[in-house]
Amino acid sequence: MAKCEWPDGVTVKPDGVHEMDACAYEVIEKYRNVTIEVLRCSRCGHEEFVWYRQENTEDVTEEDEGATD
Repeated sequence: MAKCEWPDGVTVKPDGVHEMDACAYEVIEKYRNVTIEVLRCSRCGHEEFVWYRQENTEDVTEEDEGATD
């Protein structure tokens, strides 16, 4: 499946600088206690992120979101 694109080569930059993604994201998984790395291409500057589970990583359910620790 190809990544979503704006029609006719349109570019949307709501803040005038950063291009807005055409995808309509929804949460499918949620975790707590993970390690996140932000990666940037040394040639073009495109950024991505990766995440890794830790020993104490927990799945967060909808019921957990309302609870306080």
